[in-house]
Amino acid sequence: MDQIKVFLDSDVLVSALLSKTGASFEIVKNAKIVKVISKTIEEEIHTVASRLDIAFPIQDLLQETETITLNLEKARLSQKYIPYVLDIEDSHVVAGAQKAGVTFLLTHNIKHYHLAKIKNDLDINVMKPGTFLQYFRTRKQ
Repeated sequence: MDQIKVFLDSDVLVSALLSKTGASFEIVKNAKIVKVISKTIEEEIHTVASRLDIAFPIQDLLQETETITLNLEKARLSQKYIPYVLDIEDSHVVAGAQKAGVTFLLTHNIKHYHLAKIKNDLDINVMKPGTFLQYFRTRKQ
């Protein structure tokens, strides 16, 4: 089976930090799934982990991911990707998924995104980690 490439929203990684039994942790630790994040996502994870005083070493989790740089100034990023999100602060997530060339954007906050528009315009499926795992497990082994 070929590897599958996904872009992770920060909430997926924070969830993996908080629970070693959930779908998010399983995705992060699965070697058959190529995980991509952006520098912005990495910064968000450090901020949230610090605020929540999470003991799990973040670097252990991040070594399981590829990190990309968006190279877009915030105004340009917001302008280009605002049609895909309900909150302008989430535009960097869609930008990262598109730049990474993934087929899946995984997030626990699917209500923050215009799912059909992202699928139609960018050919990216936005879904929760558990839903993705169901799909992943049913793929031809």
